[in-house]
Amino acid sequence: MLNILIMRVSAIGDVIHTLPCIFLLKQLLPSARISWIVQQKAASLLVNQPFLERVYVLPDNFLYPKNIGTTLHIMKELRAVHWDGILDFQGLTKTSMLLAFLSGKKYGFDKKNARWPLSTWFTDEQVTPEFNNIVQKNLALAACAAYDLAPYQACPAVHTLQSDFQLAMQEKEKKTVQVWLAHEKIASFIALCPNTTWISKHWPLEHWVALAQDLAVQNPLVIVGSAFGQAARDLVTELTMRNIPFHLMPSWHLAMTGYALTHARLVVAPDTGLLHLCDYLGIKTIGIFGPTSKKQHGPFLDGDNVKQALQISCPHTYKKEHGDDGVNCMAAFTPSDMLMHIKKILAQQGNVGNDN
Repeated sequence: MLNILIMRVSAIGDVIHTLPCIFLLKQLLPSARISWIVQQKAASLLVNQPFLERVYVLPDNFLYPKNIGTTLHIMKELRAVHWDGILDFQGLTKTSMLLAFLSGKKYGFDKKNARWPLSTWFTDEQVTPEFNNIVQKNLALAACAAYDLAPYQACPAVHTLQSDFQLAMQEKEKKTVQVWLAHEKIASFIALCPNTTWISKHWPLEHWVALAQDLAVQNPLVIVGSAFGQAARDLVTELTMRNIPFHLMPSWHLAMTGYALTHARLVVAPDTGLLHLCDYLGIKTIGIFGPTSKKQHGPFLDGDNVKQALQISCPHTYKKEHGDDGVNCMAAFTPSDMLMHIKKILAQQGNVGNDN
């Protein structure tokens, strides 16, 4: 029986983009035991999932001196396992440092496609993927490892895997979400998820406020992420000050948040982990992309989400900040533009809310 280790320690969106690889490996290597090493911030998405043998949870910033003790303990556990295949989907300095201390055949991307070109020094097999979207890139690595570890004639396309794209949820967690929805008296809603990591990816706060003000006239609004992101906290503050009605999603772990969002008619978010989680779960979204490419990093699994994603023209391609000119390219897409986009989508669903 093969032991396979998935190495994608962060970030949340990247972890979600790697999830389809599990189901590809399960189809190609049905008897394999697959484990995953991940940082704490994304771990709740993976723990207790039946498709994984074990999840090894590293602290966030696991190479910081204060976390070295915990990291070394986890590395000791990893070294005790004979790994037939170790798949490094990240190709960064920090994952290469982990790879260096593990035994087993190691798979990664070539110099052109790895985040850190020197990571190829730490892998035995390097993949040169052809892809449009990052999900395809990851599937190429998974397929390469599977074909190398066992002989197979055919590789399933991603659509053949989608029926398996599920996250297990304990009944008490489902009940918690359902009780909250009943308490808030909302059966369905529009979710606004303004958090994201890079400054350059943020849609401006004043745009979120204006959009919420228009939508809230006839649509229940749920704000997601105030417990872990400043953008959501700022939006909650502004909406409260202006007496704009909204519901605040509790601070649940990622899988529970995903389950709650399955009750949304639409989720609006920039390029962030929750957007990718929604696409994975088949939840309708509008993704807002500027410095990153919606074609490469945007929705891929749900056809409507692919069509509904927005690409805002931005000269700061893959830059975390707006640049010396300080121009916020994301501001070019106005709340009015977004409202028209949302109305069109809701009209296609039927029973449009804010249709003044």
